[in-house]
Amino acid sequence: MITNYTEKLEAFIIKNDEISMVDLLNIIGTQSSFLVVLLILSMLNIILAPLPINSFIIGVPLIFFSFCYLFKIRELNYSNRFLKKTTQCISWRKFITKISFYLNKVSVISKPRYELLFCLHKRLLSGLFLLIISMLIFLPIPLINTSGSITTIMVLLGIIQRDGLMLIMGYGLICAHVLFCFLIFYTVFF
Repeated sequence: MITNYTEKLEAFIIKNDEISMVDLLNIIGTQSSFLVVLLILSMLNIILAPLPINSFIIGVPLIFFSFCYLFKIRELNYSNRFLKKTTQCISWRKFITKISFYLNKVSVISKPRYELLFCLHKRLLSGLFLLIISMLIFLPIPLINTSGSITTIMVLLGIIQRDGLMLIMGYGLICAHVLFCFLIFYTVFF
């Protein structure tokens, strides 16, 4: 299921030089959950980590879609200037084929388990955690960009696959990221 979305995204990126959030929503579909979009963006963030200003380019849509997931925003105004803003995706072409491969590998790891732990999943809690980690990915903090994306993927797979173990591990890692950021802030400014 998830690999179908990545194949559509790959076809779009190969044909076009620029992509906007409206294009991304059209590829994934508005009836689909924002979780799939967040998962694909997190995978892109890991694969494109060596590129300059990657955390900004991927971080803004991560924050936006996390916000939409948190507040259950299903209907979006496609005439909004923010959604129509395009970004260059030419450099993504050589990396986009890796996403399907890695998503297949990651989907094998996550499976429905520990239903009791999955009961801790609430939209507000997971949406708030996803929004916090998306903001941390956006900021230029060392060691947070890639590890934050891995944490986001763990939480998203926990929700999508109903995997309580991945969900709890993701929540714990988000708390660890926040603590790490506070330690860096305290060390630098005090």
